[in-house]
Amino acid sequence: MRSVRSAVLVIPGFLLLLPAAARAQKLDNDDKKFLSDVRPLILPEEEATFKKLKDKADRLEFQKIFWTRRDPDLATPENEFQQQYVKDRATADQKYRVSGTPGSLTDCGRTFILLGKPDEVQQQDSPAIEVGVRPPETWTYKDRGERKFTGGKAAIAFDSECRAASGSFSQQLDRLAAAKIVHPNIDYKIGKDGHLVKVADQLPKDTLARALFKQPRQDFPAAAQVSYLKVADGGTALLGLLRGEAAGLNVSESGGSKVVNVSVAASALNESGMEAGWTEQTMTIPVGADGAFIGSFKLLLKPGKYTLKAGAIDPKSGKGSLVSMPIEAPDFSKVETAADGSTHPVPTAAPLLIVRDIEDLPAGTNPDPAHPYAAFMLGTARMIPYFGTTFHKSQSISIFYQSYDLGTDLNGKADAVATVSILKGGAVPIATNRNPITTSVGASAIGPVSLANLEPGKYVIRLRVEDRVNKREVVQETPIDVVP
Repeated sequence: MRSVRSAVLVIPGFLLLLPAAARAQKLDNDDKKFLSDVRPLILPEEEATFKKLKDKADRLEFQKIFWTRRDPDLATPENEFQQQYVKDRATADQKYRVSGTPGSLTDCGRTFILLGKPDEVQQQDSPAIEVGVRPPETWTYKDRGERKFTGGKAAIAFDSECRAASGSFSQQLDRLAAAKIVHPNIDYKIGKDGHLVKVADQLPKDTLARALFKQPRQDFPAAAQVSYLKVADGGTALLGLLRGEAAGLNVSESGGSKVVNVSVAASALNESGMEAGWTEQTMTIPVGADGAFIGSFKLLLKPGKYTLKAGAIDPKSGKGSLVSMPIEAPDFSKVETAADGSTHPVPTAAPLLIVRDIEDLPAGTNPDPAHPYAAFMLGTARMIPYFGTTFHKSQSISIFYQSYDLGTDLNGKADAVATVSILKGGAVPIATNRNPITTSVGASAIGPVSLANLEPGKYVIRLRVEDRVNKREVVQETPIDVVP
């Protein structure tokens, strides 16, 4: 095997792109108050985005988007999270104020706001504590619902100034704050007019495609498959493909090829049955020699289990099909806690992506959201993935991988090796490629690899990343079938 590309390709998290000539207006008192009010909750990248906005109208819209991203139930007129946050911040300001610092800005206060009331509080007796000064405390939180801790509980020690003992505690609180975002698909996007896309325009609309979610049917055979990559802001992107049979749909000619014009839609329901992500896009998709069309979709999700619904509908014929499948979005931002309470990222790797081609687009090219493979845009490269894992000997494949959070030395340099192998029967290596990685995020495309020399049968493509700095190893495997 040979490597045709080695680069760090990531999916953007926050989509804010401002023209270089645009100048943000100075924040007024209301803007400053908003930032102060949400200080325990706002993410650093969100604050940076807010401060870059050009005018007052965008900053007001930002606030609507900010709270909508955290609204647990978009079907109700109230934002239950926002209401509870206001109450918890007021309580924190009252109970944990120290040395003139508002309680909500102390480690105690932020912990109370983000984790709730502790299950246990143990005060540490100290004769040196003056009257009226808070004694040091240890708060204990136990597993509850979706809140899980290593070992089933977490003990957090605070000093008399409500400061946590761990120097990296603020980073842990930032991760807890990020977890409060339940709708990452609602984002701070810039529209063609140079202003924020209003939150009302980002919410799902009543369309023919979304009607499939309520009344599922299969007017033509359809199937879906998914893969995952890490988003630049640490979240998880689901990259999906939907394959449908074009027979019976409105097929037309375009550029000498047969095409279908369909709306491709997807929705992810969390374990509580709430819609956690959705997308819809009308696409003109070529019909292959096998009589099928393939479109793509992308969802930003929190790590966890979901029910994915994906479908396509022909608006002219009204024919549509929906598929449903359980999925689990992996966590690419795992951390581990050391004995001293400090936290460190854990190296991870995305599932392998098997592609037929990688199209390089000129720098500055605006992505086409209606392209059948728009969901697979990474930087200026567009992946053209295969559907399924069965390949003919006459085909060639390329293998794309990404690894994350590799250890670095004092100079910020990683020392890792990525090995991609094709194994017969899961054990005997048929082909192997090794690439050094010197950055914390590694990415490469291996191939094209001809399958002509492989005997029909079952194989495994294995990625093994050896992180020599952290002395850790990450492995991802994808089974494939080779047929005559």
